[in-house]
Amino acid sequence: MNKKYYKPSKNLSSYVDRYFICKQFEKLPLILPGTGLELLFHINESFNINNQTLSQAHILCPREHLKINTNSKVNYIAVRFKSGAFRHFSPLGHTEIINSYLSVEDLWKNSGKTLINKLQETSEINDKIQLIERFLLSKLSKHQIKETTNWDGVITSLYKNFNTINLQELACNTSLSYRQFERNFKQHFGITSKKFQRITRLQNTVKQVLLSKNTHYLHIALDNGYYDQSHFIKDFFLLSGTKPSNYFTVDNFDNHFYYKSLV
Repeated sequence: MNKKYYKPSKNLSSYVDRYFICKQFEKLPLILPGTGLELLFHINESFNINNQTLSQAHILCPREHLKINTNSKVNYIAVRFKSGAFRHFSPLGHTEIINSYLSVEDLWKNSGKTLINKLQETSEINDKIQLIERFLLSKLSKHQIKETTNWDGVITSLYKNFNTINLQELACNTSLSYRQFERNFKQHFGITSKKFQRITRLQNTVKQVLLSKNTHYLHIALDNGYYDQSHFIKDFFLLSGTKPSNYFTVDNFDNHFYYKSLV
């Protein structure tokens, strides 16, 4: 897999982790549940998921594992949004977009269609990224959510402190009852805070193992809050549909979508 990434502008850096270009000539890896969202703009043909050929530009917001099928060379620009951030760019909430592949036109109608046409008329990658960035800034200006409760801070705190944070205390900090907190969290982010915590733990563990290329991964799992090997294997299987020993292979160490933090 050939990947190259670009940093977003300062005005988008609170919401967008990075842009990256992916070129892949062989099969794509199994996509595990994640906490963010990616907006993909295909340069060649789009790929297929569950026998459904996706549009030229679409989102991926996996809270369940998924397998991408393709018979051709993959080449696309991806915008990787931080956890919960995409809700500031679209009129649709996370309850409507998780585990979906909505197209840019589905999300933004005529303005999305206009963006696709402009990208198809532009050949240079840097120019394409600039078009995408200007488009996102316009959508942020239009859809940015103003809230009494700092839900951006809530999800950032849970994402960064998943291993030590107490959900009851987190709810208390929002001045909501735990029941209200759970209901509001799911309304904003599409899943419960407990599932978000589980996915974050898995995501962080998998990222550390793949980036370190370490087949002896148990100590990494324990450092991320799993009680023991049995707990890790069971949770990994429930969230990914496969065993860690089947996933952490030499082939996958160079064939994945995890990056080192830019911070």
